[in-house]
Amino acid sequence: MGRIIMLVALGFFTMTALSRAGEDALTEVNAARAARGLKPFIKDAELTAGAINVADFRAARLMAGHTSNDFAGLPEGCTARAAGCAAWEPSLGWGACCTYENHRYAGAAWAKGRDGRRYMQLFVR
Repeated sequence: MGRIIMLVALGFFTMTALSRAGEDALTEVNAARAARGLKPFIKDAELTAGAINVADFRAARLMAGHTSNDFAGLPEGCTARAAGCAAWEPSLGWGACCTYENHRYAGAAWAKGRDGRRYMQLFVR
């Protein structure tokens, strides 16, 4: 089991070392929250780096849902309480679980897949 987790983590590292196409999306997330009268998340650089890693990973594989362990995409020592994701057509805007939950810190990103969809990732704590 430990070997599988190591391989997944290595896959995230290798993928992101080759290409970082993910875009920071916290401004977009906070706009969606503001539209519902919610406080903005505070940007966390490590959660953002993790969100970019996982968004890139999922977009490269056209993976609409969660990976086997989204948290393996976080930088070493970084923790998140929850993760949300989505893979939508760009015209639909931002979408991911956790967007409207009551957390304080977040990192959000999206990467465009070869199918044209936005692969969105959100980490919160």
